[in-house]
Amino acid sequence: MTENTTNKVIGQKSLKPGPAKIREMFGLITSRYDFFNHLLSFGRDIFWRTSLARKLKVLENPGSFLDLATGSGDQLIMAHKIWPQAQLTGLDFSRPMLDSAARKLNKTAVNLVLGDALEPPFADNSFDSVSISFGLRNVADRLALYRQTLRVLKPGGRFLILELFFDPRHLLAPLIRFHITKMNPWIAGRMFNAPTEAYQYLGASIVRFPHPAVILGELEECGYKGLGYAAYTFSTAMIVWGHKPGHDIN
Repeated sequence: MTENTTNKVIGQKSLKPGPAKIREMFGLITSRYDFFNHLLSFGRDIFWRTSLARKLKVLENPGSFLDLATGSGDQLIMAHKIWPQAQLTGLDFSRPMLDSAARKLNKTAVNLVLGDALEPPFADNSFDSVSISFGLRNVADRLALYRQTLRVLKPGGRFLILELFFDPRHLLAPLIRFHITKMNPWIAGRMFNAPTEAYQYLGASIVRFPHPAVILGELEECGYKGLGYAAYTFSTAMIVWGHKPGHDIN
């Protein structure tokens, strides 16, 4: 990081284009992103983000947290509420999203960085905790991201994933599938003139996303210890966590 100022978006020259279509999509829905997150999750996204923030781990006061795919900054806002003294950093590959985060966090000292989560521009052993909320579905190589996260975590540090998923075994599975793949895009497109294609993609990505047990297996393969997960709201959301081996992985 070249500088550390309140809500300054830092451009990284080494930023890779990444999946251009996804980046374009998030740029198009930036102005509606927070509203639809609250509306289409019936406000449960606030509870999920709060639950993740409470699970962040401080190894050494005041704590240092990195939020990957930080988007418009809601996870950083929750982290600041729970850990007001912690040093917060957000990374995202969409400048419109980071600009939105900077406006929302205008009174909070947060380091916002434009960059690729698969090549995070941070030194080894930099953060007590790293999180990614609703962004793992958009990552082309999950294992590469896990390894990079392991690199930037301090020994004993915690990695937390908040993500949506679809459990076909759940009693309400047919209704849940209809809501995320049909109703959400219709509401976004017909009622609010939002890009229907974006919400069709998001719904399909939720249905395809693996069960928490699969994510735990991937984390273990990459060297994480002290693994665990919790499912929320009719098994539609998960928080999965693991620790970098070190002196304390509780």
